[in-house]
Amino acid sequence: MALKFNNCTHSKKIVFCVVDNHEKCGTLWSKTMSQNISDFLLHRIDLFGYDIFIDSDEDNLLHTVSQQDYSHAVVISSGMYTGLSDRLFSAIEEKCKEDFFIAGHILHRGEDSGYFKNSYYELHHQLYIIDLLQYKEIGMPTIGQETLQSHTQIEPLRSQEYLYDDPEVPIWIKPGTEEKEFRIQCHGWNIISTALNYNKKLIDIGENIRNNKKYFYYEYDHVMLRTLPEVYQNQLFVNNFFPSWNSDGYRKEFNFEGPVEQYVTVGIGLYWVTNLIKLGITESTRVVFTDINNNTLNFMKSLVEEWDGTDYHLFYEKHIPRLPDGFEGNLEGYVDYTKKEWEAFLENHPNWIEMWNTVKKLNFDYILIDYMSNYTLNWLHPNKKTFINLSDVFTHSPYTPTQSFKYRISCENRLINSLINKDPNMYVLMTSRAANGFYSKERVTSGLIKDFDLTDINETQEPPWHTDEWKSPRLLG
Repeated sequence: MALKFNNCTHSKKIVFCVVDNHEKCGTLWSKTMSQNISDFLLHRIDLFGYDIFIDSDEDNLLHTVSQQDYSHAVVISSGMYTGLSDRLFSAIEEKCKEDFFIAGHILHRGEDSGYFKNSYYELHHQLYIIDLLQYKEIGMPTIGQETLQSHTQIEPLRSQEYLYDDPEVPIWIKPGTEEKEFRIQCHGWNIISTALNYNKKLIDIGENIRNNKKYFYYEYDHVMLRTLPEVYQNQLFVNNFFPSWNSDGYRKEFNFEGPVEQYVTVGIGLYWVTNLIKLGITESTRVVFTDINNNTLNFMKSLVEEWDGTDYHLFYEKHIPRLPDGFEGNLEGYVDYTKKEWEAFLENHPNWIEMWNTVKKLNFDYILIDYMSNYTLNWLHPNKKTFINLSDVFTHSPYTPTQSFKYRISCENRLINSLINKDPNMYVLMTSRAANGFYSKERVTSGLIKDFDLTDINETQEPPWHTDEWKSPRLLG
């Protein structure tokens, strides 16, 4: 029986089955990186409202979830990296609207495939989706693990055309009629052959899912070392680039008694202005921008001191920072996106210029800080009506691969204690807590800092890959 993680019960019909492959990692470093990424993956899956089951055996996972009221199972390998966005989840939702039995990376190794030469078709283990109703209809066949075993079975027919400029990824495969001897049984050989026997539809995972996840092949050290630089490229990117618009959602109201005397924010974009108006301000209100990215702080300073409040997208375009070598994004398209967001923002704020001219006269400070490293908080004034927006600083995706779950909890606890010591009556807003998805009880995310609960890792559910090292004799932080 597979482990249901955190015993949460969501209403969605899609369930995530996380295959714990950490024992197959090639090195201690690859295992550590995979554990960090897997912890964050559990957090994001839970955030988007999906039930999670974990096991090292795919068949156990599928048999367990097929006995419950789910429509599709997303079988995903531990260590799957979702990059800088959460678009993977909407892509999966869209894919599950299609008609198929299995959607995955279905590979046909060619004559030049070295070790895999003359092997049966493969369902790559990194991510695939199964229609559970059809899975039960055909008797819940085993997946079929990779074995170096000569065997004879009917050879499928395949399209001569292929996807992604890769001859190993056919557009389609269909039931064949002739037997052939194969040298290797690749992962998924049994469920593929059984599906073809029942004329079930097997399709590619699709470009939308493919482009919004990355697997680093932790079991092959030489491949992992070649693919892992994407993590560090993303960190370099977010340490220098700044988005034009807020990742935090627009808030209509706050449970805060204003006017605010000290407003601290990690924000970008313009919602910080509307937040200030909602909170209430005076001529002496102090605004403090805090960020790990110095380019962000410079942009906010230019915005306050130079911008006239019109054509935000053009002002942003003028100040786009130098991008790292290897960046492949579409900046022109991003500026177009910024223009659309700006126009929608104006429609909802017809008195924008009046708001901007009022707020830009306030007192401003700019603090370069990493809440995951050393800091003093000497710039924070106690005994004032203070509102601090910390956003998702302890679950910020670019840094989670190189920061352990324990460390992020420790840093969050340390900041909470530091703020309480500074002034227990400061109001703090977090859009996400470090242990979200691992705690069964409700977490405080907004209110007076003295009311925030510290995270005791001993009260969180440990994933199986952290057995024997998850607990702590003392509160972290």
